[in-house]
Amino acid sequence: MARHFNGNNVRPYSLILTLVFAFLLFDATSNAQKIVKVEEICNQTKIVAYCSNLLNSIPGGAARADVDSLAHYTIEVLRSKLKNTVNLLNSLIAKATDPKAKELYNFCLKEFTGQDGALAEIDPMQKSLKAKDYNDVSFHLNDLVADNDECMSYGQDQSSTSSHHFTTDFKDPSPLPQFTDDIFKFSSIVPVISRDSVVEMVMAIPREEEIDRDRLVIP
Repeated sequence: MARHFNGNNVRPYSLILTLVFAFLLFDATSNAQKIVKVEEICNQTKIVAYCSNLLNSIPGGAARADVDSLAHYTIEVLRSKLKNTVNLLNSLIAKATDPKAKELYNFCLKEFTGQDGALAEIDPMQKSLKAKDYNDVSFHLNDLVADNDECMSYGQDQSSTSSHHFTTDFKDPSPLPQFTDDIFKFSSIVPVISRDSVVEMVMAIPREEEIDRDRLVIP
């Protein structure tokens, strides 16, 4: 189940928090209608094609997507990815003969579908986002991210510096590593969107309104 992070355990998924944070900052400064510029965002990543495909998959096209709609869409992408992974896990559990594999799949399934699992965070997150309650959004998103991370790191060598890969101790032959790597790539796009969003948000604030810019640094 979800575990809150400490400073030494933050995984790349926590960067999703910065995306929602940027969306809410935009909305608070009347910039929710800012149009997403896919090329400017994706050219700053190391996975330009993947990034473009993701952002251009927004219904209606990214050229017409504002910040607010992208925020809700991003959460729905997470829902879809989680559901697909749950379906995969159920299939893997039914067919697994390796005890290590079955243990991993059952653990991940619990992380995603438990009463406090990742999927249970989606609806409250969307509701909180609609209500512009950032504190509640971050709470639910943090728990969702933690559940994903627990699944990805289960049974791994704790000395590994790459949390999204399985160790040689257990080479998972299933598509699960590919699914988690896909989410890892998705999360690498988030800081770029967030950085651009926060910079433009700050520029939109009247100069007479003092702001502590150090508190807007994106990890």
